[in-house]
Amino acid sequence: MKNFLIVLFVLLAGNTLAQAPKKNGTIYKEHPYITIVNNSTNLFIKQDWNGLAKLYADTAIFYDPTSPKKISLADQKKGWAAIAKDWGQIKIVKVGYPDGLQYDKDPFTVQSWWTVTAVNKKTKKTAKFHLVQFDEFNKAGKIAVEIAYYDQTPLIDASK
Repeated sequence: MKNFLIVLFVLLAGNTLAQAPKKNGTIYKEHPYITIVNNSTNLFIKQDWNGLAKLYADTAIFYDPTSPKKISLADQKKGWAAIAKDWGQIKIVKVGYPDGLQYDKDPFTVQSWWTVTAVNKKTKKTAKFHLVQFDEFNKAGKIAVEIAYYDQTPLIDASK
């Protein structure tokens, strides 16, 4: 029985190692869609909401930890303006470099990492947090879906 288990283990291990690698897509360090994501950050810092909105599809959907539901482009524009109203000295620093992910069957996605610092205009307290963002592009080259993940705690603390 012991020999049978050893042979079975060797066959299973050999079968696992013998599998041919399968490519699922390509990862880009430089790509025009990465440039669009970098430009979106610059337009946000400049508070150019109209220029920023032009990078998104009219039907773009946003997901953010501050909302339990998806957000439309019209509502996101209001959100951008509210951030500028309540927060100043906004700095967004790229961490590493964004990756362009071109999967075989999914939309082209840019994954980017940022460190955000902002000062609350009322309390004068600084919030600093890390953010990871995923931007999916449609066939017209517009951002169709944007998903952001970050810890809200520094923003809440700086608002008190």
